[in-house]
Amino acid sequence: MILIILMVLAWWFFSKKKYYVRIESVGENVDAQEQVLKIELETTLRRAMEITKKSPYLVNAGGFFSARSLVKKLEANGGTAKLEFHWVWSKPQEGPLAA
Repeated sequence: MILIILMVLAWWFFSKKKYYVRIESVGENVDAQEQVLKIELETTLRRAMEITKKSPYLVNAGGFFSARSLVKKLEANGGTAKLEFHWVWSKPQEGPLAA
C-alpha cells in the first residue's frame, strides 16, 4: 500500500505539478536564448523576445523535467535561471519581476 502511495505522489510531482522558472538574466547570446525559450516554452518569438528584454522574468515551465531542461539550456548559453518553489494552492503571476 505504501509503495502505491509513493508511486502516485511521484507521478503527481513529476508530471502534474506545475513548476516555475525564474529567469534572472539571459547573458550575452540573446538570439540563442530567444530560440531556447521559443522551443522549450512552445511560445512565439515575440513572447521570447519580451522575456529576454524584461529580465528577471517568471515563466510557467510545465512539469519537472521540462522546467529542469529549460534551466540547463539557459545556463548552457550563459544565462542565469533557477526553479522557484510555489505551493500547490498559490498561483504566481507570470511576467516581469521587480529587480
